[in-house]
Amino acid sequence: MTFKGSWSKLSGSYTLPFYLIGIIFYFTGSLQGTAEAFRFTNLVWHFTDFTVAHSHLTMYGIICFMLWGFIYTIIPRLTGKEPPQLTVGAHFWLALIGLLFYTVPLMYGSTLRGLMWMDGKPFIESVELMAPFWLWRAIGGSLMWLSHILFAYNFYVMINKKEEINIPTTAIDILKAKQKLDIEPITI
Repeated sequence: MTFKGSWSKLSGSYTLPFYLIGIIFYFTGSLQGTAEAFRFTNLVWHFTDFTVAHSHLTMYGIICFMLWGFIYTIIPRLTGKEPPQLTVGAHFWLALIGLLFYTVPLMYGSTLRGLMWMDGKPFIESVELMAPFWLWRAIGGSLMWLSHILFAYNFYVMINKKEEINIPTTAIDILKAKQKLDIEPITI
């Protein structure tokens, strides 16, 4: 139940990275939540965008990545259709990089903002300070949104039925279909 000696399998699987990142963000979010409970850090971060970053790190980083891993594991087994590994990889990297671009600058900027408030600086200065960090948040959110478009495409590929079934209507078509079934082996 560990990766010991199996790290090479990570590069060949398109589902394992989703699970691994979900687990990493679980522990990261748990440690971060514990750090937020301390009096000083709570005073610095509580009313800033740090809570937004923490929420996205945990909810998006854990729930979404795990759900995507589950969906990429289960749906192909149910439908027999695999999504293109290239678009699954693009989905993964856009979501991960987007989440990091979203959360890391917000956490850093919010720490600076909270410290400014504790020093008694004017509120508007903290708003001006946050402008570049909010830009990174927008860039990260846009990358995350693009990853959702790729996920929707991958999901469509996995559930889309491309096989057309012709139902014979004439007696001759019915006999041809029966002959074809008699020749082909039945596989279950």
